Amino acid sequence: MIEVRPERAEDRDAIRRVHRAAFAPSEIEAALVDELRDAGDLAPELCLVALRDGDLVGHVAISRATLDGAGALGLGPIGVLPAAQRSGVGGALMRAVLAAAAETDWPLIALLGHAEYYPRFGFEPAEALSVLPPFAVESRYWMAYRLPAYHAGLRGTFRYADAFPDPG
Repeated sequence: MIEVRPERAEDRDAIRRVHRAAFAPSEIEAALVDELRDAGDLAPELCLVALRDGDLVGHVAISRATLDGAGALGLGPIGVLPAAQRSGVGGALMRAVLAAAAETDWPLIALLGHAEYYPRFGFEPAEALSVLPPFAVESRYWMAYRLPAYHAGLRGTFRYADAFPDPG
């Protein structure tokens, strides 16, 4: 059984371990979560952890972003311990974070991610919504999810929080 709940201060070390293991050998994702948290750029009510048998096995970070000055959200990183991957943990985190975000006034979540994975949760090509990436990227990897507060006038260039590395 997978339990999903908001992250807590005492989860910080376990969250760092999850991202280090999930993205090894890269340390970028674990450091990014810490930098976003330290800068106050995370949306804490939307940063969730997944527990299995009381052990923290997954985490999803949601950070504040902008879309031509309007508020928006960025999803990622999302990480699951390798031993818990392909067992429903990532899906549970995604369903929970989208449900929680739907209860807010945020209009949209954007992400750069796997073109076959995220559409199953309702993500669609962001460029079709006139939501442009902040850097050059193949369009099939740039996706957005419309929340209930979304409106068609929301368009422009998406800007992640400053802690995100500039790939250009």
